[in-house]
Amino acid sequence: MGKIFKNKLKKTKIIAGDDLGVFFKSEKNSHQESYVSRNSPHISKERIHLAKFSFIFIFSLFILKSTSLALFPGDIRGIPRSIVSKTVKSPVPEIFDRNNKLLVTSVRTKRASIRNPVNPIETARLIKAVLPLWDEERLVKKLEKRSYVELADDISDVEHYDILNSGVAEVEFHPVWRRIYTNKELASHVIGYSGRDLVGLSGIEKTIPKSKLLQKDINLSIDITVQFHLEDEIKKGIDLYNADSGFGIVIDVISGEIIASASLPTFDPNIINKNYSKDEFKKATFNQVMQGSYELGSVMKIMTLAMALEDKSINLNDTFDDTICIKIAANRCLKNYNNDNASKPINPVECLVRSSNRCMAQIAQIVGRSKQKSFLQEAGLLDEYFLEIFETGSPLIPEKWSDNSMITISFGQGLGVVPLSFASGVASIVNGGYRIKPTLYSLNKRDQRGHSIIREEVSEKLRYAMRQVVKNGSGAQADIPGYAVIGKTGTADIPCNGSYGGCGNRTAFVGAFPGWEPQYVILVSFERPKANINKGVKRNSSYWNAGPTAGNIIRLIAPILNVEYDEKKEVELSTYSEFKKETL
Repeated sequence: MGKIFKNKLKKTKIIAGDDLGVFFKSEKNSHQESYVSRNSPHISKERIHLAKFSFIFIFSLFILKSTSLALFPGDIRGIPRSIVSKTVKSPVPEIFDRNNKLLVTSVRTKRASIRNPVNPIETARLIKAVLPLWDEERLVKKLEKRSYVELADDISDVEHYDILNSGVAEVEFHPVWRRIYTNKELASHVIGYSGRDLVGLSGIEKTIPKSKLLQKDINLSIDITVQFHLEDEIKKGIDLYNADSGFGIVIDVISGEIIASASLPTFDPNIINKNYSKDEFKKATFNQVMQGSYELGSVMKIMTLAMALEDKSINLNDTFDDTICIKIAANRCLKNYNNDNASKPINPVECLVRSSNRCMAQIAQIVGRSKQKSFLQEAGLLDEYFLEIFETGSPLIPEKWSDNSMITISFGQGLGVVPLSFASGVASIVNGGYRIKPTLYSLNKRDQRGHSIIREEVSEKLRYAMRQVVKNGSGAQADIPGYAVIGKTGTADIPCNGSYGGCGNRTAFVGAFPGWEPQYVILVSFERPKANINKGVKRNSSYWNAGPTAGNIIRLIAPILNVEYDEKKEVELSTYSEFKKETL
């Protein structure tokens, strides 16, 4: 017996770290089993009560929520149209202006469609009740004819809820992306628009997938505030002058950045695929600034004078007979726009101020047609240009650059130029003489000027001559005190049926500010403007429309662009007496 007890102690020897509970486990388990055995009915009842309480609680929550939705539908109907959650990355980058103001974003929305409805007539009636834009009869025909009908490409949360509760079981919903253009018509020709499922169809929107610009957001060179004033003033001008259309552009003469570009009529890219007829669509989406090619009239005289001064064919002390007969056809002498004769010989600056066709023709004859063509090509007026959008035009060049062509081109007829190219060329003339390349992207480096096309002293003299046009000539209504605006007006007959006259005219003003050291070039033009005597507009020339509109725009945008205001420098540029002492 003693031996057996000793063996048992050996087996149960306690070592540090052993679980002492093993000595009490059997006793504890026997107590638990005994308790459960004695109280089994009581425990079962407690578990049933707990399950019953949990079920009642969950069911009560469900009833309360359902009752709330039924009694207060306004909580749902008051929800605005769904905007995409920023946790979901758009497949297309957002677009901002140069100051990081949002222009274009993407939202996640829903597309509703229906497949194989059992009762097309009843289905059409129910759908019409929640989507009132549908014509019920037309919808019935579609439902009877097709197995699949798309009901709406972009529905709100409220519409989604209404469709779900309409009683139509066959409706399907698909998540889709949609582009939102936050400023509607503003800068629409530059931004462009996209079609179904974010497919870009024009402007920068079309460039994004084709150029694979899908990795980061885009900052355009456009200043949306300047863009607003440009479009707004041109729109007011179209109404005041009863013009068919109008366009304008503002370019940084140092960087080449396009600060604003307007072509009116314009369009709202949010609804272009829905609310425009075929004719409206074609007219509204045509980008006059970048796709058009026009004879802009006397603004071309800037190029003629720059060409001759750069070639050293003339100097500012030379004089020209403005009464001379220059034949451009058999038995027909060239006329000036106002057909006024100078009583004495005039110098090149006065030629520009008077906008003399005869004077410019003589200057072109001195330089020659070969050098004229070469200079205009160097200034960027004769070639197709490359921009970040695909909607770009080409110049209309005469098939044969004859002597007659040389003469008419010198004063703005016979050569159709793309407005953007012309504005860029003028920027190159006034910025010290350096070629710029226009761009729609915001640049980090401001000075992007390229090679020289005229000498800096020639650029200086052109600025002085253009200042005289605004101060003492046809550009007077574009003059804004403190900015010494420089520029030139142009009024050109629109060619039709192989001749000029009878088809209205096109007016234009091209200028720059501040005149002593230009930062921005502006070009404004109207197609077929009319006089408006009741509003004080006596004629349809550029003095009465394009000039005043450009002046209004400069007055509004110069402070926004932080352009220096200096009346003293304005006086210095206006006198510039030293030019008479210099010869080129």
